[in-house]
Amino acid sequence: MQSKRKVFSSMLVVVFSLIAALAIAAGDQKVALKADKAGKGASGTAAIVDKGGDQKEVAITAKGLKPNSVYTVWLVNMKPTMDMAGLGGGDYSFKSDDKGDASYSATIGTADLSKWQLIELAYHPSGDPKNAKELMNIALVGKLKK
Repeated sequence: MQSKRKVFSSMLVVVFSLIAALAIAAGDQKVALKADKAGKGASGTAAIVDKGGDQKEVAITAKGLKPNSVYTVWLVNMKPTMDMAGLGGGDYSFKSDDKGDASYSATIGTADLSKWQLIELAYHPSGDPKNAKELMNIALVGKLKK
């Protein structure tokens, strides 16, 4: 009888630990990045996690991109009007490796991130991340949760 109580008590501890872990991670989200016109065969994930102090880290991992190519990361709204802003600093760019894999991370304020509907990765065939004409070459896109 006592061994059954110990097993039951142990199970309760595990269940409450899982509930606590889920509550802590409630502010985190994973956004599936799906291939668009310039990203045939590519896929990825944007993991958004709390960094404390009203900051979020957006960590992107992608595969199936064009090898050794330049991409930029953008936050986008389509409605009520089309608007976009780069995610991170500098020119918001990264380069895929020789297998087409890549990662990128940036920190953004929670309130700033909540203003956006989509995250997009634009492909720059010229290799110049500042070439604004190439921003419509969307390789991956994901819908941000509100």
